[in-house]
Amino acid sequence: MTDEIVLSAFEAIGIPRTQTNVYLDLLKHGESTATQVSKRTRMHRANVYDTLTKLKEKNLVYSSNKEGKQVFVALSTDLILNGEKDKMDNLKLAMSFIKTAYTSGYGPKVYTLEGLSALRSILFSLLERSSEIWIYGLAENENITNLLNDRIMHSFHLERIKRKIELKLFFYKSPDEEVKSLSGLKFTETRLLPKNKQAKKSQITQIVCDGSVYITLWIDPVYTIVIENEIIAKEYTDLYNIIWNFSKDII
Repeated sequence: MTDEIVLSAFEAIGIPRTQTNVYLDLLKHGESTATQVSKRTRMHRANVYDTLTKLKEKNLVYSSNKEGKQVFVALSTDLILNGEKDKMDNLKLAMSFIKTAYTSGYGPKVYTLEGLSALRSILFSLLERSSEIWIYGLAENENITNLLNDRIMHSFHLERIKRKIELKLFFYKSPDEEVKSLSGLKFTETRLLPKNKQAKKSQITQIVCDGSVYITLWIDPVYTIVIENEIIAKEYTDLYNIIWNFSKDII
């Protein structure tokens, strides 16, 4: 097996190549100072030290003082395997919880998703429903505005327009020119909320489409609460339609 295969394997489980290079160097040469690692890997000493700190946080390296110098030693690769096993076990528990969280009958199905990639996946999945999409809670500094203008999302808009799916956007404050360009897209309408509904800053965005409500919390990490229920979704859309009629067009 070549170093390139090792680098790719580690990268696949979230360990960047720079960290893997430093880790492999310590495995080959044993106890070393940051300066020694820097010389062997031809990396800047400050970068090596930052990388060693991150490896320590992952419990892949430990450090100690020897003759007044800080030295580092790579820990067993078994720790990586055990860590990935724990992640897989946690994932299985999460999947089991999601299944049991669903209630029978007409009760709402509620679960949470983490990360921007999950939110992008939600938006793309809405295209399959071919229903009107509402997004409420777009503020001046809201991350959702950046997401909607993301390069990856351009394909979302192209496909949405191709399928003639309406997108209705509510803004808390007047958006900048880049965001205003969204209103120029086909099958897209944007409105500025009435003053009594405006907020300087919001950490929540609500997306409603075809019997489902998605509430995104703009914290670190980003979380999206998913509620799959026709009655709850209808309550939201009825309210949005009322507010829509009292909101101002964004041109």
